[in-house]
Amino acid sequence: MTDPDLAVPEERSDSLSEERADPVSEERADSGTAVIEFMFASIVLLIPVVYLMLAISQLQAASYATTSTAISASRIAARDADPSERRAHQVADMHFTDFGLTGVPITIDYSCSGPCGQAGSLITARVETKVSLPGFPLLFGTKHSPHITLRASHTDVVATAGGD
Repeated sequence: MTDPDLAVPEERSDSLSEERADPVSEERADSGTAVIEFMFASIVLLIPVVYLMLAISQLQAASYATTSTAISASRIAARDADPSERRAHQVADMHFTDFGLTGVPITIDYSCSGPCGQAGSLITARVETKVSLPGFPLLFGTKHSPHITLRASHTDVVATAGGD
């Protein structure tokens, strides 16, 4: 009598070979996943990075245009006894167009330390603009689009008297 629990297990040489996976079939199962992973990573990582670069470049351009407008507006006001807002806005439109920004709302305010137009007095031009991030005006409309407000100011000395 032999006890089935005490029986010596038979060698399973053919069953072990069946358990081992075929390396060729494993490679075939993974084929093509690198392309899918690359496309997924591109969508998840590349699109936000490109949008961030576009937004930062637009804000940088608006910052340069705002600063250039403040400098030009204060120089216009320091040179003329009665600074023309129309002329300052024309120069502002030129600066913003040079940096690729059109239709941006621009406000220019002047303040003087002492009598405006008197030689030696200081005149300060303050420029404020509101810039929408790329794509938001298409989603929310131009009037309701979220924006970033940029401000710049520049002070210049009036060199000559207004009437001379």
